[in-house]
Amino acid sequence: MANTPGLISMAGGMPDSENLPFEEIKEIINGWDTSKARVGLQYGTTKGYTPLLETIRERMEEKKRIPMRGQDVIITTGSQQALALVSKVLLNDDEIICVEVPSFIGAIASFYSFHGKLLGIPVDDEGMIIEGLDERIEESEKLGKKVKGIYVIPNFSNPSGITLTQERRKKLLQISVQKNIPIIEDDPYGDLYFYGKYEDYLPIKSLDSSGNVIYLGTFSKVLSPGIRVGWIVAEKMLVEKLELQKQSFDACTSPLCQIIALDYIRKGFIDGYVEKMKPIYRAKRDAILEAMEAYMPDKVSWTKPNGGLFVWITLPESMNSEHVFKEAVKNEVAFVTGDAFLPEGHPNNYIRLTYGDLPLETIKRGVRKLGEVLKKML
Repeated sequence: MANTPGLISMAGGMPDSENLPFEEIKEIINGWDTSKARVGLQYGTTKGYTPLLETIRERMEEKKRIPMRGQDVIITTGSQQALALVSKVLLNDDEIICVEVPSFIGAIASFYSFHGKLLGIPVDDEGMIIEGLDERIEESEKLGKKVKGIYVIPNFSNPSGITLTQERRKKLLQISVQKNIPIIEDDPYGDLYFYGKYEDYLPIKSLDSSGNVIYLGTFSKVLSPGIRVGWIVAEKMLVEKLELQKQSFDACTSPLCQIIALDYIRKGFIDGYVEKMKPIYRAKRDAILEAMEAYMPDKVSWTKPNGGLFVWITLPESMNSEHVFKEAVKNEVAFVTGDAFLPEGHPNNYIRLTYGDLPLETIKRGVRKLGEVLKKML
């Protein structure tokens, strides 16, 4: 559908195609000697290319303030594989993962695929609502349903665009430690902030002295999603279990892509690219919010992200986003319906829009077309 002539797709959560670092990757590969090329074209170790593992470890300490003592790193084929590996290791049939409502479609799919159940925790403008979380966990376990993890995207969440406040991060970690339930912290967008400084968006893992947080990182938004390189930072014993499972998943992540990612960091390209992209994405975010104010009917509300790529729309409870989608496509605009991001049993009066890979004028035109549809249906 995304390739339908004339259709404006605000569905796919892709980074800006026009600004992918083509020249930097050419420079990296053209600088390789035969020895490095051979390593890239050969099988690699399951855990990952050692120089990349060491570099990510250093970067986690320096840029994310993660205390790495007692922690280890494993390379994954994208953070989606990281989610699958963590699900495989943590979950037995019918065990529970707490998730934000709404939450990332890929995480929901992964937890379900390993026969887990989801306990949906509501969010507000400050992220997951922590008050009452421990009681929800206790209620679940009294019913014989064991909670095995708390999944959260703390920075500019996909799909909501909401950021978990630092105060709530601390409280969430306290509950995690008290209940001995790991936090699965997914942080693909944390570098793409529009306001403040990087210390404002430090991960929960930076506060973690207990080893309770499993941190997932990726190059998808700071290099390229096509590279398919991510990583997990976790306690050494858990990384050993993850490595064992990865052997049966894909044996190893592409050494070719790992070496590209390594050189991308070492040459300083990663930080330059992030600084280049932040104002580009901010301009797109501004365009979508301005268009929402101009074209959306009064009964519709939406989030106002401080970074990342997504806006989450709440429709009146009487509306179903599947019905809206059918009418929107007729008006040449598409989006992702809210049910894809919700645990079973939640109402489907939500829409996710993305602006990452669209020009400014296309963003405005797409929102205008969606607004026309909603006004007719209300």
